[in-house]
Amino acid sequence: MKRAFATLLLFIAGLGIMHFSHVSHAQIGGAEPLQLTMTPSYPRPYQQVIVIPQSSVIDLTSSTVVVTVDGREVSRGSGAEAAYITVGGPGTATNVVVRATSGGQTYTKSLTIRPADVALVVESGSTSHPFYEGGSLIASEGGVRLVAIPDIRTSAGTSVPAANLVYTWRNGDQILQSSSGIGKSVLSAVAPTKWRDAAITLTVTTQDRSIVAEATASIAPADPYLRVYRNDPLLGPLFGTALPSDILLNGDEETFRAVPYFFSRKPAFTWEVDGIPSDSDEDVTVRASGLGSGTASLGVSAGLADTFETATAGMSVTFGEGRSLGIFGL
Repeated sequence: MKRAFATLLLFIAGLGIMHFSHVSHAQIGGAEPLQLTMTPSYPRPYQQVIVIPQSSVIDLTSSTVVVTVDGREVSRGSGAEAAYITVGGPGTATNVVVRATSGGQTYTKSLTIRPADVALVVESGSTSHPFYEGGSLIASEGGVRLVAIPDIRTSAGTSVPAANLVYTWRNGDQILQSSSGIGKSVLSAVAPTKWRDAAITLTVTTQDRSIVAEATASIAPADPYLRVYRNDPLLGPLFGTALPSDILLNGDEETFRAVPYFFSRKPAFTWEVDGIPSDSDEDVTVRASGLGSGTASLGVSAGLADTFETATAGMSVTFGEGRSLGIFGL
């Protein structure tokens, strides 16, 4: 069978911590005269961000607003004009200073952006054949494992060991307390039922919370399906090629194997010939007998009653001169 799916590898944008410094003038009426918004809120390394000054105290439309990055002026104008900034590599500090001059007074707001990255690898424990080269998709109510691969570095460029970081896992807004903590970079869980996707968010921080990264993965169960393969008496199951909808019986007798993909566990099987139920194993042997030639339908269904996972597969089998097709379970 061709490799149909790649390993579900989710490299989600890492989030960097922002440090806001003081305002050059006292607060007016309890509100800061100058505020900054940044999109995305926590950029990953080398990403472009948008910084926009805001104020509910001073009139920015009549102010001169200057934005500097690491001492270099990148924007000058009036009003809440956006400044476009590209941050540096992992752990490097990008210092942004915004000054708004209004009525002879200058208001200053600064922030330091220190980007970080974390990747989430999602691994499913769903069914497939033992030599399947693709990544198993998530099964409804099946086991799922999320592995975090953080790239968090100090200002000197030194990587912080993954075992020393603090991992906080969330399912939606709910913190998974027992799975969170120092060094807990792996989450083992049960996938939701079909049509009820789960959003898993991971926040990774240094122990002093000076650097933060965050990632989100959507856990969405897939539809299971069945494929049928020839099971050679000498070579075993021929998993390289799934059988099409029309096949020719090789010789007088053949054995076939049904392979369930993306079930939460091995299901129960039912084989049928021309609609008549017969065997209930993953393997079935069919034999042509009698005289003449003809065709017969061979079908198999698989299911799990408690999780409502079902799938079917079928084919038309053409057999030799003047014979009928029968099933002999192994």
